[in-house]
Amino acid sequence: MSTEDKVGSEQLAVGRKGPEPLPTAHCLLPTNRKRRYASAAFVALLVLSVFWPSPIVSWNRLTQNRELAIDELSFLGREAPSWDVVFWCLAGLLLIAILQSADGNDFREPWRQLRAMRFAAARRVWIVLAIGAALVAIVWFFADAAMLAWAERVQSDGLENVIRIANRFGGGMNPALIVIFFLVAGVAYRMSRWTGYAVAMAVAGLFAGILGQIVKLMIGRARPELWLGPFQHAPGSSTSFPSGHTVGAFALAGVLVFASRNLPLRVIAFLLAAAVGLSRVFAFRHWLSDVTASAVIGLAAAYVAVTALTNEPREHP
Repeated sequence: MSTEDKVGSEQLAVGRKGPEPLPTAHCLLPTNRKRRYASAAFVALLVLSVFWPSPIVSWNRLTQNRELAIDELSFLGREAPSWDVVFWCLAGLLLIAILQSADGNDFREPWRQLRAMRFAAARRVWIVLAIGAALVAIVWFFADAAMLAWAERVQSDGLENVIRIANRFGGGMNPALIVIFFLVAGVAYRMSRWTGYAVAMAVAGLFAGILGQIVKLMIGRARPELWLGPFQHAPGSSTSFPSGHTVGAFALAGVLVFASRNLPLRVIAFLLAAAVGLSRVFAFRHWLSDVTASAVIGLAAAYVAVTALTNEPREHP
């Protein structure tokens, strides 16, 4: 066969095969970069959730000036859920983007990690709980009243804004959003460490939340806002010991503190949880000892969950 015939045959074969396929979406970027972009987008979404629906209120004031059923004091998922549709659409877009750029889709991985957890009553946990109980008692007797008086003296409009933002970060849908992000992104980008965070956070949050509610019903302590003093009881919805917001915040943050290998992430997680706890004190919803006990419960639950998942904190996943 001549050279021209060979070239013609090759061109004919190429024509039959068609053009080279374009690279798929998940091939366009390396996985590390996709993880960074997804993390940055989620942080932005989390910040937006703290301020929501303030962007809508501000836009209305600048352009429409109509009467709305919401204001700057409203927050996500409470007063007017119909106004939250835009936020959940944005959250849905982020979810779609993560799934479209996924390198994997094995959603059985979190279940396997959950089944592999082995719980043990470590001696160090009981020691920490005993030390924590002693610390709570000291704060209850000697610091609660003084802290409340100081919080009353330093109240200002600026401080109230900070308190409101920190309060929102520790409540509402934010804890669930954090767990869902680590779960979905961990599966999508084949990061077993992230799915481990999600599993440990869910277990720690559930355990700490149940324990916190049992203690709350047993103690029945009056909230500071009732101005009855730190040694009075008010069973029912006015009970303050411990703080549910703070328990959840430290349960989730504690997983990152004990399991993450990223020091800045561990520090930021702890500081955010502490800000949630202090905001509950300055909002006169909880005593300082309530928040101290909540931190102990949340961190203990996180340590137990991380240890059950990894056998030793910070080594794996």
